[in-house]
Amino acid sequence: MKRIGIFYFSGTGNTEIIAKLLSKSYERKQIEVELFRIEDIVTHKKPFVINDFDMIGVGHPVLGFGASGITDLFAQMLPHCPEKKAFIFKTASSPHYLNQGASAAVIQAMEAKGYRVFHNSIIAMPCNWYIKYDDQLNKQLYQAAVKKVDKIVADTINTQEQHLKINGVLSKLLRFLYYGEEHYGAQYFAKGLAASANCNRCKKCVRDCPTNNISEADGQICFGSNCIWCMRCIYACPNHAIKARHLTGCVLDPYTGGFNIDQLLNNPQINGNYVTEKSKGYYKHLIKYFEDAE
Repeated sequence: MKRIGIFYFSGTGNTEIIAKLLSKSYERKQIEVELFRIEDIVTHKKPFVINDFDMIGVGHPVLGFGASGITDLFAQMLPHCPEKKAFIFKTASSPHYLNQGASAAVIQAMEAKGYRVFHNSIIAMPCNWYIKYDDQLNKQLYQAAVKKVDKIVADTINTQEQHLKINGVLSKLLRFLYYGEEHYGAQYFAKGLAASANCNRCKKCVRDCPTNNISEADGQICFGSNCIWCMRCIYACPNHAIKARHLTGCVLDPYTGGFNIDQLLNNPQINGNYVTEKSKGYYKHLIKYFEDAE
């Protein structure tokens, strides 16, 4: 194997972190990697170059139990490529069973076009929606992710099969919930977005919105209804100027994952040992996840 193409969508930076860690891990094994943002492919800023690679990887965050409409669209746009080896990686706030089927529609679309999707994985990263994790846990998740990435690299180089299965009926129910969240919940959320007086009209949000949902008109930042609730505009704003007026509880302040993770990784006072073998309640399900990363 000589070249791998990794195509990823990342709302607030967690999936991009994993894509870059994968790239570095492959390169340590003398395998050339090229990274592509999925929104650049979907908007035709970059062409499809699938045939240039021996294998491709597709990465996305889990948004409402799904892969996000932009990732689904990318999979539908992929050219036919019989027997091209492919792997899926996704990030979520939890490796919980309910998140395992989030890539189902993407895999189905890829396999219909001949791709051999032989490896499917999920990596837990800092939560960016409703639940604010302790920074010790965020650091612990990142440290585990580094080890998980090396395992994915070893498995994919050796064409080791790994499939995440979920009950079919439950998968359909979660797909229904995902559709509702992305199409109705996201639209309602977007209607409440507004730029505060802190906005200096740098237009970073306009340039960076993956669905071109943000524009400037008459000196004002405007938000449309083509939102996928990825939260990128809010968390990436350098002036913290974009505010939500609907479903405000979903916004974490401050958010120390994704784009802002360096501040905790470089802080020696954060020990990254939040979940232990004695943890109880919600975090108990992460014990095995961290043990498997060792």
